[in-house]
Amino acid sequence: MILDSPSKLVDGVCKKTLNYADCVSAIGSASASDLKTLARVSLERAVSNTTNSKDYIDKLAKDKSTAPALIRALKECVSDYESSAASFKSAKMEIDEDISSANYDAKVAGDGADSCDTSLKATKKDVPSVKARNYYVKLYSNIGFVITEQLGG
Repeated sequence: MILDSPSKLVDGVCKKTLNYADCVSAIGSASASDLKTLARVSLERAVSNTTNSKDYIDKLAKDKSTAPALIRALKECVSDYESSAASFKSAKMEIDEDISSANYDAKVAGDGADSCDTSLKATKKDVPSVKARNYYVKLYSNIGFVITEQLGG
């Protein structure tokens, strides 16, 4: 299978992120002709990804087969993800009004995933599916930060 190469816009953004290949995978299909549009699309994807991940983690926390030691940590992760989704939403709304605030909110959206990682590590239990979701929240946070920084944030 041959993948289309990303647009110059996406390529330029992804080269400045923590992981080029994962960035291209996350936003490479975005049809955006300018940085503001790419920011909106990326942050919308971030909201969607974070919300879907929050719902997944919430189901894990409520699953009767989940180890009791994990339940509290997973509930903390749900709360962390709610904060991350709210930060991504704020960043998207601020693109036209206050790019510095959008830049800040995109950056701090990743803090929820860091907090979730910390909660999970304290249990000494490995939950690869949540670790992967934390990684993507941090990736989208980094992408949003890079784009809003280029917009003047």
